Amino acid sequence: TVVLEDVDRGTEVTYRLVTPEEANIEQGLISTSSPIGRSLLNKQEGDEVKVQTPNGVRNFEIIKLTTIHDEES
Repeated sequence: TVVLEDVDRGTEVTYRLVTPEEANIEQGLISTSSPIGRSLLNKQEGDEVKVQTPNGVRNFEIIKLTTIHDEES
């Protein structure tokens, strides 16, 4: 699960990274193979990422990142 700040819009959004089969953007489930999902791989809290989307480049900062291992604790 990742909480992102959309740097350009000043808003926060929460996504859960899932496999392509589980993806459902309306539920906040995005695929690890989507543009946003790929850009977040191997990133950490505080990192800024640029994502090329069909609507142009979006800039995000990773506010909080929780892995399945963190959730089990």
